[in-house]
Amino acid sequence: MAEEAAEESGGGGGDGGSVLKKYGPLAAIVMLAQAVIAFLIIEFVLKENMPEEPQDPLIPQMTSETTRQSGETPNDRLPYLYTSDELKTITANPAGTNSERFVVISVQLGLEASNTEESPPDDDITDALGENLEVLDKIKLYDLKIKSLIMRIIRGKTVDELDAQFQDELEDEIRQVVSKEIFDRLFKTGDGTENTTAVRVVEVNISDIIIQ
Repeated sequence: MAEEAAEESGGGGGDGGSVLKKYGPLAAIVMLAQAVIAFLIIEFVLKENMPEEPQDPLIPQMTSETTRQSGETPNDRLPYLYTSDELKTITANPAGTNSERFVVISVQLGLEASNTEESPPDDDITDALGENLEVLDKIKLYDLKIKSLIMRIIRGKTVDELDAQFQDELEDEIRQVVSKEIFDRLFKTGDGTENTTAVRVVEVNISDIIIQ
């Protein structure tokens, strides 16, 4: 009887060892997989809740110290506004109206001036342009020519093209034409010329516009 009990006891242990040997690796794999999944979930949640670190810009912003060292200073002054009696009332017939409608505008030219004998920023003489009678008288001689150019532009526009929504485009077109036809020639510098004062039109302001 004792031998039978011993045999039964031994047999039971053998079966338990077989089960552990058979399913032990599978259980380990399952536990490892669960651990990996838990790690990925924790990593994902933590990453989503972590604030993003500010990234350095690819191009560093120019500081005020860098600006001073490069000799470039921000241009915060306004241009000199030039006007005359000829430019206060410019009348023209828009295109496509068979001369039955007309438009009346007042124009100011925003000017900047520089002395080509000086280096930036000392070359900027815009602030003194209002007292420079030589330059102003030189421009005044061409008031009628400037008026004629503006009238030609207006006559090429339809009434719809003179609407307020197109005013910026109209002002820029006038600026380009007046610059090319008058100021680029009148204040030409270099190439053996004795003129050292450069004046350019940087903006055009239509202060009044009446369409009838």
